[in-house]
Amino acid sequence: MRRSGEMAYRSAERAPFGLAALAAALAMSVSTAALAQTQPIAAAPTQQTDSVLLEADEIINDEAARTITAQGDVQVRYQGRTLRADQLVYNLDTGVIRGIGNVQIVLEDGSTTYADAVEADEAMNVGAASELRARLGGNGTLAARQALRRGEGESELQNVIYTSCPICEAGDRPPTWSLRARRAVQDRESRTISYQGAVLEVVGVPVLYLPFIAHPDPSVGRASGFLPPDIGRNRRLGTFYEQPYYWAISPSQDLTASLRLHGNVNPLIGLDYRKRFWSGELSIETTFTQEQLFDSDGDTFGEELFRYSAFAEGRFDINEYWTWGFGVESTYDDEYLRRYDIDGTGERRGPYIGRDTRLISQLYAIGQDERSYSSVAFVNFQGLREDDTSDLLPLILPFAETERVLTEPVFDGQVRLQANVAALSRNDDGVGPFQGSDGRLSLSASWRRDAIFGPGMVFSPFAQVRGDVFSVETSPDEYESFTRGLGMAGAEVSWPFMRPGERFDMVVEPVVMAAIATDDAEDPRIVNEDSLAFELDDSNLFRPNAAPNYDLWEPGPRVSVGVRATARAHTGESASLIFGRRWRDEQATGFTQQNNLAGETSDWVAASQVDLGRNFGAEARVRLDDESLDLQRIDLGVRAAAGRFYGSARYYDIDEALLTDPTDPSREISAQVGVDLARGWRMQAGLTRDLDSDINLRQELRAIYEDDCTFLEISYTRSETQRGTIGPDEGLQIRIGLRSLGVFGGS
Repeated sequence: MRRSGEMAYRSAERAPFGLAALAAALAMSVSTAALAQTQPIAAAPTQQTDSVLLEADEIINDEAARTITAQGDVQVRYQGRTLRADQLVYNLDTGVIRGIGNVQIVLEDGSTTYADAVEADEAMNVGAASELRARLGGNGTLAARQALRRGEGESELQNVIYTSCPICEAGDRPPTWSLRARRAVQDRESRTISYQGAVLEVVGVPVLYLPFIAHPDPSVGRASGFLPPDIGRNRRLGTFYEQPYYWAISPSQDLTASLRLHGNVNPLIGLDYRKRFWSGELSIETTFTQEQLFDSDGDTFGEELFRYSAFAEGRFDINEYWTWGFGVESTYDDEYLRRYDIDGTGERRGPYIGRDTRLISQLYAIGQDERSYSSVAFVNFQGLREDDTSDLLPLILPFAETERVLTEPVFDGQVRLQANVAALSRNDDGVGPFQGSDGRLSLSASWRRDAIFGPGMVFSPFAQVRGDVFSVETSPDEYESFTRGLGMAGAEVSWPFMRPGERFDMVVEPVVMAAIATDDAEDPRIVNEDSLAFELDDSNLFRPNAAPNYDLWEPGPRVSVGVRATARAHTGESASLIFGRRWRDEQATGFTQQNNLAGETSDWVAASQVDLGRNFGAEARVRLDDESLDLQRIDLGVRAAAGRFYGSARYYDIDEALLTDPTDPSREISAQVGVDLARGWRMQAGLTRDLDSDINLRQELRAIYEDDCTFLEISYTRSETQRGTIGPDEGLQIRIGLRSLGVFGGS
């Protein structure tokens, strides 16, 4: 019996063995066309199961061959799976479904398989396919001449090719890279594909033979397995090979373990553990080895000891206001990180950020809402410079502060209440008879009001009162307590002038800040701990108290005068300028030439910024001598782009008398240039040079290729710096990143 035209058959009740019962019912009912069009087809058993929908232009029942054939835009939907084909043949005896011509199978996870012909069971699990093509996770494409089901969830692929690059529809250009193998196994449960005798091809040219390689398909977010290795060579370590292994412990935690083998020194082991909790997350990175010291040439000396590095951080929510966390930075000795090229310094692991010359470990809690801020932190330092002395670096136990803005105005102004506590412990402060352990409690209240009067002038009066209590160690385990009361009042007046234009708007704003403060008794028992490194510049020119924290206080009257100007085009470009200086009535201990407040007048300070979009941008900050206008400091940065070329540069020059650390360079220049070449290629070069010592702190030259699925970088770097036993170095590195496979040759 044959019936033409579009027909849909739906089973409301079927036996658990599924499509076979539906097909039997279909075979019995196709002879009654009117009934098939008006009511659902039910299998003989009454057990309720999932519905199956079969659509086709034509259905043929061959009772002799015991087959049902659907042809013409065939679609079968079952349990979220969809099978489409030009023709579908169902064998009533074996339960085998055979799809022929433009076969497409879409599974529950959205992955799609294409083939010329497939054989599947009743649940549409493919048993065999020819000319198979599959999209995996939206990023990967897999093609095979034949596919055979070997077991539950596992298929053997023959003459297979895989890539995560876009496929050229015209077929006239091969993908940027592909893996080609005679045999591969696809495991649907673990979502991995393993190849035997694979060849990596780049634009169709074989470049690397891999006896065995396996990778998760792109639909997998996390899967345990070996990661791409890091292979290279430098003077210190010799030839090295690092092999990481990734372990997906659970949906909320993982561990990456690595072993790095070196030609010159003993191996290095690394562990990187991460875990998420309902309230936060934890991360631990550590490396360790058993080795002697060694110099830039890899020559060992000294005693063989256990050496390590550890970086860890955690952050957790307590409630809507409070969050607590910790950060750990520790290493065995000053040169361990540079010796083994270990990253990790300079990252934020809490409110305080370390550097490559000073590590910070901290335990903290922070609370914040719209009108208040509170924090408490316990901090420890580890110095990595040769002249750092552990006895001089304090242990902060703790540093705490709280600040709250009152809701109701006072005298039409805003009141801000603050409290600050700092307690430092050290074995020796290196200053006179003091042992170095001290503490301070500060309570303050400040008031400020902004009002507009006259011809658009802004008048902002302010006032502050503060009380400090100090406890200072005068001899071992003996402390002396004393107090200090401080107060300040003043006002800031500005008069902005605005000139709207057809193409841009301009605002010029003269500003005057005047304040008077109580005299500081300059008690020699007060050690300046928190205001050692600051400078009066454009960022704090109009701040009433130039000292940024608590130990140092600027006494007497002071006046800051300057001008701010801004021009902004209607198309988005902008330029700004600030220029001014500060006058003071008194000199005070702790205010030096370095922080631009040594005398009664400061140097002139200025800053400017220009932003013309992608093509050009520049910024500059300068400090000019108050009398001669000689350049005391300049920090200049510029970036530009024209066509395929782009670059940036930075130059700074500081008068040697202004350096807080005489070992720091006073003149330095850095520059980076690049050019975009054809079809994804670009070249980059960079240089950072210490102009005082005439050495290159860093040189680099890179050739980079990048497209939607491939990253290739060939880089040469050189450094001429010397720190301890680690001196100049140079290296050549090649990194290859293949999307869904990983990065070969480095992180």
